[in-house]
Parts: sequence; C-alpha cells; structure tokens
Amino acid sequence: MNVNVVMTEDAPVIDNHQNFLINQLEGVPQSACKSLVLNGNLGYLTDIQFKAVLTKIRKGGAISITASDAMEIATALCWGRIDINTFSSLTSNIHKQYCLSDIKNILEHNGYVVETASIQDLVFHIRAKRP
Repeated sequence: MNVNVVMTEDAPVIDNHQNFLINQLEGVPQSACKSLVLNGNLGYLTDIQFKAVLTKIRKGGAISITASDAMEIATALCWGRIDINTFSSLTSNIHKQYCLSDIKNILEHNGYVVETASIQDLVFHIRAKRP
C-alpha cells in the first residue's frame, strides 16, 4: 500500500499512491505501507498522529516528508528575507513547527535510516527507510 497523506479530499493524487485524509489514518493498518508521503502537512499532525504514522511503514518501506523548516523561517524573518505577513501565513494554524534536524532525530530514534535530507529555501525534504 502506498499512501499520500492529504488535508482535503480534492488534493492531487501522487502516482501509485492512494490519498488518505489526516483524520482517516487510523484506517491504514500498521506495517501496511511500502511508501508514505507527507507533503506540506506535517505541522497539522499532532504528536500522537505523527507517531502513529511511523507505525504504518512496513519493513523495507519508506517515508518521504516535505515541510516548512521552522529554523529557516525564523532566520528568514530575522534577516528580513520574509516579512511578518509571510511569517504568519507559514506558521499560523499549525499544531507544531519542525526543523529538519528534529525530524531526522525522530526518524532515527524510531529505527529509520535516513537516505536523503536537504533544505531548499524555507522547506526541508527528508526520505527515510525502515530497515
């Protein structure tokens, strides 16, 4: 099973992935996912939901996360690369802010092997496998 976690029912589908709304993730069995994608919605997950997501990946499966990086956003605001309105739009209505190092540590702590990790502009991308 390949899962793309989405916020709305009309979200675009990723090739070979099935869309699941955040509040429907309980319907995905543990260790069922060969691939799970979180694209831009990590901050909308509670800690409990994120931990539950990590149990959905089967051995040999991968998780791919793309999200705003809290440290990059804060740095950009401090150095004037973004204004307060942009900062607010990137940080409002989100359960939790993460930076790349936070997610890398969480994944490694849960036994995942990080394959790639990068930051571009204000966004990070990380891909990890469950051995």
